[in-house]
Amino acid sequence: MKKIMYGVALLVLAAWGLTVLGHNPTMDVWWWRKQLIFLTGLGSFVLMSLIMLLAIRPLWLEKRLHGLDKMYRLHKWAGIWAIGLAVGHYLLDLSKDLLRVFFERGAKEPRIETFLEVFRGAAKDLGEWSVWILGVMLVITLWQRFPYHIWRYAHKTLAVIYVALAFHGVVLAPANWWTGPAGLLLAVSTAVGVYAAFIALSGKIGHTRRYQGHVLSVKQHKGEVLEVTCQLPKSWTHKPGQFAFLTFDRFEGAHPFTVCGADQGDGQVTFAIKALGDYTTRLQTELDVGRPVAVEGPYGCFDLQLDGKGEQVWIGAGIGVTPFIAWLQALQATPQQAPKATLYYCVNNAQEALFAEQLQRLVANLPSITLHLHYSDQRGHLCAEHVLQNQSAKTQVWFCGPQGFADALQKGMHELGCPARNFHKEYFQMR
Repeated sequence: MKKIMYGVALLVLAAWGLTVLGHNPTMDVWWWRKQLIFLTGLGSFVLMSLIMLLAIRPLWLEKRLHGLDKMYRLHKWAGIWAIGLAVGHYLLDLSKDLLRVFFERGAKEPRIETFLEVFRGAAKDLGEWSVWILGVMLVITLWQRFPYHIWRYAHKTLAVIYVALAFHGVVLAPANWWTGPAGLLLAVSTAVGVYAAFIALSGKIGHTRRYQGHVLSVKQHKGEVLEVTCQLPKSWTHKPGQFAFLTFDRFEGAHPFTVCGADQGDGQVTFAIKALGDYTTRLQTELDVGRPVAVEGPYGCFDLQLDGKGEQVWIGAGIGVTPFIAWLQALQATPQQAPKATLYYCVNNAQEALFAEQLQRLVANLPSITLHLHYSDQRGHLCAEHVLQNQSAKTQVWFCGPQGFADALQKGMHELGCPARNFHKEYFQMR
């Protein structure tokens, strides 16, 4: 993610710099103010275009970014930086009166007028209002307690805001930019972003990966965990460890859940849903057999590695063990292909180990995989020292579970000299 953000920053700076160098800069404080207004505006808009592209979930981009969860994480941080630059852009525009107190302003350079000049006033007003709306959107996005179903509809308005910002940028961009790299970058960003905005507004996001089905069975487990099997068309396929977006209620919208099981080729797909919020808690009692369901997917690159290079460590915390169940089921037919791995199933106590018997049954057929049931009430939280004991620096660690747990493990492993690239996890925080 950092590489992409740095790449965008360098691209914007290079495009701006190459364009400015060709137009005899005067380099006084007023010139710098104007150029910083343009630079922050261009940077914010390019990031907003990236956000729009990520929002439509293109399959080719998911593979290159190693999973939809990584795409959404980039989407979030690109949004934060885009809004930050937009606020800076707006404040720089307001700084004129303050600068006049300290610096005398010479004669303004004549502006090259184009056919877009008639829209200049409207473009300025739209840009100003858009910054205020984006600021509010950032606050409610970061405020995790804000109701998801309301946030989802508010978030959809960003496509409209983006189109307004595209109008703002194209109209107010300096006329001499259009013959330089900055104009080319602005034009490409606009084309990509507007296309993505119309895909979003037309409801076509993920439509090629959307399946209609119904709930085939519902099984309630202890610990408020619901095992739901859906019947989808037989054209449905997934890899062990992937997830999908499930929609039981159009008002609530789609929520991501990991597929709990290997693909059997019959269109039946099972999900384990734990009550972690208002919506998932309601599902524990409201979901019944026969209910229509829309499934979009599969997504994710949390894939079973069968390259046979070194030992692996798998860590499933609570409901996070479901992708590993899918991995184990997929290996049942070909146990000789199973990697040498140690699986930790981490729960608070034995009463919460809902999948312990299933895991033991699956591992019994896979001699190269060792299962450890880790109860934190008896042994404390699983730590990096315990995970990496008797392991080499090349050991690949795969984790699925709460974000805080993942951060603690990753930090401990880093302190023990384990490279960050050896720790694999999925981010299920989609906002």
